[in-house]
Amino acid sequence: MTKFDGTLTRLNTLNTLAAAMVLLQALAGCAAGAGIGPPYHPAAALSVPPGHLPPPGSCRIWFPDRPPGHQPPPGSCTQLYWQVPPGAVLIHG
Repeated sequence: MTKFDGTLTRLNTLNTLAAAMVLLQALAGCAAGAGIGPPYHPAAALSVPPGHLPPPGSCRIWFPDRPPGHQPPPGSCTQLYWQVPPGAVLIHG
């Protein structure tokens, strides 16, 4: 093997690593913006009255266009996470 062959091998390895890093960054960006799961907003941003916040450790599906008294009850975050319909958000207690 000549010195030239070793240099090409190192360049090929570096190019492969660089391409892999670019691909991983692109895929991570896609997953972050893909909207996987329900949207999450802090309760303060939605003007949720303190008496309607879910208890600590639980969650509540919140419809921004409904009055506080017409919101679904709090429940298990694990179960509610998959039940959030379009237009609603999940509030964590």
